[in-house]
Amino acid sequence: MAMSFLDRFDAEWGPRLGVRQHSMRKVFEYLQAKRPEGHLIIETGCARTKDNWAGDGQSTFLFDQFAEHCNGQVFSVDISPQACEYARSVAGARTSVFAEDSVAFLKRLGDQLVAAKKPIDLLYLDSFDLDFDNTVPSSAHHLKELCAISPALSAGTLVVVDDSYRLVRCILSDNGGVTMVGDQGIDGKAKLVAQYFQNIGNPIYFEGYQCGWIVQ
Repeated sequence: MAMSFLDRFDAEWGPRLGVRQHSMRKVFEYLQAKRPEGHLIIETGCARTKDNWAGDGQSTFLFDQFAEHCNGQVFSVDISPQACEYARSVAGARTSVFAEDSVAFLKRLGDQLVAAKKPIDLLYLDSFDLDFDNTVPSSAHHLKELCAISPALSAGTLVVVDDSYRLVRCILSDNGGVTMVGDQGIDGKAKLVAQYFQNIGNPIYFEGYQCGWIVQ
């Protein structure tokens, strides 16, 4: 009997993903529960370094494997031609990789999808490297990406932002205990995306080192 995608994920790929393991599994669980096949996945920021599983996540490879298993399609965009070259080397015919600015690409692709009445199952945003000391430039870029393709999003689209986390203030006691004294909300690449979804009353679906929302 052929191994299911999730079984293969658990056996081969998940343990190599580090802090992304459980959230990436939730992504694939959601997609499989949504419908059995034919998923459309759109990714910004492609896999760029060989075998850098814990560092970058190898998302393009994983999405391509899922598309192959479930008869789906992947569009990936990255501004780096070198990164795109690597991503193409680890992906198959179901994945198309484009070397250009992600915001302009998403606007054009979104218009095409609206015209074709083709729904997006997963929008995965991971294109602008994060400066942990100043998260605003990266988070602003990912909000621009969301805005660019928002006309093509529909109820049930899963939006996931990588390199995102809940920022809290804590007090460390002498005995090693930790007391949280403040929750500053989601930070990282999803800082402004999280604020947008919160402001429109769209609850978060999962959080960790990746955050996800199901469009309502």
